[in-house]
Amino acid sequence: MRRANLIGLCLVLAAAAHSRPAVAAFAIAFDPATGHAAAFNGTFDLEQAKRTALSNCGGGCRVVAAGKKTCAAVVESISSGGSVWAVGQGTTAGVAASNGWHSCRRKGGVICTAAAAICD
Repeated sequence: MRRANLIGLCLVLAAAAHSRPAVAAFAIAFDPATGHAAAFNGTFDLEQAKRTALSNCGGGCRVVAAGKKTCAAVVESISSGGSVWAVGQGTTAGVAASNGWHSCRRKGGVICTAAAAICD
């Protein structure tokens, strides 16, 4: 009896050692025409994060970034000549926004600002 319990305990501990911790999912929805953005990271389910970001963003929005184990930002530059936007990724929200800013500038954006930034 004790041996069976010990074996069972060893199996449980071995399984726990190999299991991965849950990682939150994130999504950013964005409407390039209006500059409206919404980000969400309150779930472990990637599809749910996408649906919630879209719902919070409203009509005309689309998911422009989604994932786990990273950060992302959508950066925009809206002027009378049209809109330029880019998505950046990085290890922090600040790094993601900086990467997005550089991409926005390379695309011709003049005053690029982060519309949304989020991490998992």
